[in-house]
Amino acid sequence: MAQSKTPLKTYAYPIFGTVRVESIDTSLIMKVLEPIWENKPETAGRIRGRVERVLDWARVQGYRDGENPARLRGHLENLLPKKSRVHRVQHHAALPYRDVGSFMAKLRDQTSISARALAFLILTASRTSETLDAVWDEIDLDERIWVIPANRHESG
Repeated sequence: MAQSKTPLKTYAYPIFGTVRVESIDTSLIMKVLEPIWENKPETAGRIRGRVERVLDWARVQGYRDGENPARLRGHLENLLPKKSRVHRVQHHAALPYRDVGSFMAKLRDQTSISARALAFLILTASRTSETLDAVWDEIDLDERIWVIPANRHESG
């Protein structure tokens, strides 16, 4: 969770961290997003989404009125270039299925926590964040089951 707050601290808080929530407007949102929209599109998108959720919450709680200045559809999408135009997604090459066994054997020979986490991730077919945030209380070694709490599941 601390990792997810870091981009907000780095990019958003310096721009509007001390501004009252009802005073956050499109120009402040753009000051946060424009410098990173093209060179860090994933980070920019996550920040925008988090700010949008916070501002939606603030409106429901009665702390602000009007439209959400961090809303993408019908708003910021008209001000910012489409992500597909500024950053081409480059996927990592997949490991051929026939090579998985030898890769896992090499991984087992490693003793680092990162190697163990990667093996765990592969064997459980989980998301990286689910693996990184796992705690021992979620894992029942006797029953050989890992139950990820609903509040940590990614939606969609």
